[in-house]
Amino acid sequence: MTDMTIAGEADRWMLMSRESVDGYPLIVRARTKNDFIVDFEKLNAVSAVICDLKPGFIQENGLPTSAGLNGLHELEDDAIGALSSLQPHCFHTASVTGDGRRVLYFAHAKGVEVAALVSCIGSEIADIEVTCDFELTTYREFITPTSLDIQLDGDQQVIGVLEENGNQADVPRKVDFWFYGEPLKLQLLAVKLEKLGFEVDHWLNNPGGVVLSRTMGTEISTFHELTPQLLEFAEESGVEYDGWETFAATPGNTSPHREPPAKPRSFFDKLFGAKKN
Repeated sequence: MTDMTIAGEADRWMLMSRESVDGYPLIVRARTKNDFIVDFEKLNAVSAVICDLKPGFIQENGLPTSAGLNGLHELEDDAIGALSSLQPHCFHTASVTGDGRRVLYFAHAKGVEVAALVSCIGSEIADIEVTCDFELTTYREFITPTSLDIQLDGDQQVIGVLEENGNQADVPRKVDFWFYGEPLKLQLLAVKLEKLGFEVDHWLNNPGGVVLSRTMGTEISTFHELTPQLLEFAEESGVEYDGWETFAATPGNTSPHREPPAKPRSFFDKLFGAKKN
């Protein structure tokens, strides 16, 4: 049963990158799609608690300074605490940071005076106001992960597991990438990806697919550049890109000492050791 509390962590949360209208970076932390919460929002209300940072706590790119970020974390905890007793449900659905502010979104029953509940919160680093004056559809589209968001989140998860196993991200090693689809379309994809340094490692049956390999490091910056290209090539070719796997490159291990494991269909199901996403 999904944790239905306002600060419940049983739901998956995801970090996503967006841009403000001025081209500055925005960082979105949002619950991954939860049908119960989405339906609740449509039938009830969503309020935004806007925390505008004061001068001195904002970097040139609009993101908070270290001190500002710490203060915003405290404000978020205080806001969650102030709304945690609401009935029958109240959900913290997303937090958006950037453009000199953090906006906290809460879904709650109609008629709840969120402004009154958070009015007791004081801060030396930000001014606080509450609004319900925004388009719910626009808000929902903004915080809903795209296919690229989901894949980059999976990339980060795998990299995190590799780091836990002592991985040296800058060490080149064989990385396997998994694609599924019709044989001819997969062959055409393999040809397209040759220019990016990929070669066929082996073909898959039931379901049909191909594993393409590339020698590379595993820095997240590499995947920020590579993953959009892989998704684009896969879409153009009419096949499915289903993530990657490799081994942790450590001082005593710079080559794999195992046979390739069987590839499950879901890239969120089995993250252990140095698994794929």
